[in-house]
Amino acid sequence: MEDLPTSNNTLTKDYIKKAIKILSDYSYDELFVLVDFVEESEECSFGSGPIDSDDLDLIGDIEIGRSLDLEFQYYALIHEIGHAIIFCGKSEPNDVVILETQAWIEGLNIVRHLGLKINEASFRDQMMYALNLYHQEIKKKYMDLHR
Repeated sequence: MEDLPTSNNTLTKDYIKKAIKILSDYSYDELFVLVDFVEESEECSFGSGPIDSDDLDLIGDIEIGRSLDLEFQYYALIHEIGHAIIFCGKSEPNDVVILETQAWIEGLNIVRHLGLKINEASFRDQMMYALNLYHQEIKKKYMDLHR
């Protein structure tokens, strides 16, 4: 890709769209995971299992909500690709916060492997926001158990 922004700059919408295309193609070609952008949704997920009777090689799909900001869609796709990689490696940790952290890192490793860029501050903020949600959920369950 030409004229790559540095990791500290704001990414352009055109750059993000191209990067999403590259990641979507990588997901399909290398991981056998289909990426789908879902209208009117803010949900993002990776699901394993047969999804297309015409393409039995596919091992799962990633859904990204189109209602999300474009840069958030990009970072969510990075994260969900991380989940697909962990699933393919059959090494999912039992602890949800560790699993979610690992998915962010695995996805980031693919971004670097493909020569793509991120805005490190924005990526970090999104990662920490998401991890904190899981941490708070676990903390609440722990507190509810010990009342």
